[in-house]
Amino acid sequence: MEITFKSAKEFQKCISAISALIDEGEFFLTAEGLKLRAMDPSQIAMVDFLYPKEAFETYTGEDETFGVNMADFEKIMKRAKSDEKLTLKTDDGRLVLIFKGKTMRKFVLPLLDLGGTLPKEPNIPFDATVGVYSNFLKDSLKDASIVSSHVVFKATPEAFYIEARGDKGEVNIVAEKGQDIIAELNVSQEARAMFPLGYLNDLVSSAESSSIVEIKLKTDAPLKMSYRIGEGRVNYYVAPRIEAV
Repeated sequence: MEITFKSAKEFQKCISAISALIDEGEFFLTAEGLKLRAMDPSQIAMVDFLYPKEAFETYTGEDETFGVNMADFEKIMKRAKSDEKLTLKTDDGRLVLIFKGKTMRKFVLPLLDLGGTLPKEPNIPFDATVGVYSNFLKDSLKDASIVSSHVVFKATPEAFYIEARGDKGEVNIVAEKGQDIIAELNVSQEARAMFPLGYLNDLVSSAESSSIVEIKLKTDAPLKMSYRIGEGRVNYYVAPRIEAV
């Protein structure tokens, strides 16, 4: 296997987005591109990542896989510089990372055997799709965190609602269709579900402030949250907390 990213820094941001959720990850070289799909240790959330084949400078070793400790991988990737390319190679049970810019730097990580099976992506018939700018979403989640450890997302044909309630009070945020913080609001049926704030804050942390975060909802069903990081795209699924009646 040998793959070369045109921008090491861009891939570093992708790794940060993935490692926010999982401790170990297995990457798959497919005809579509570099994929990873894995559950977090608590089985509450899933990350689904794709870096398309056409975005690579070189891409050889299709159908191969490599598993790594994500914390160790991220530590190395954080050393990426903005002017560097990155080549990944597998060699005798190791992953070799070569950064090329003004200098050439090489790092080596041990590979992990994680099973070689790509989990299935959830198939959920969502009722609502909301596209919001990440700076609005991040600020709203911070507001909700003041009063609760959980947040409710609700989508109607007219607006997107973010609500939180706890012993410390309530927070209610409304973004109406047509406002410039809403890039998309497509609702076939009103949808409402509650999710853990800790997860959502971690998952949006790698989204750039100007990027659009797509949220797909169905009442009391897992959430799908997606955004782009350069050429890459990261999707998350988060299980809901069913509210007591």
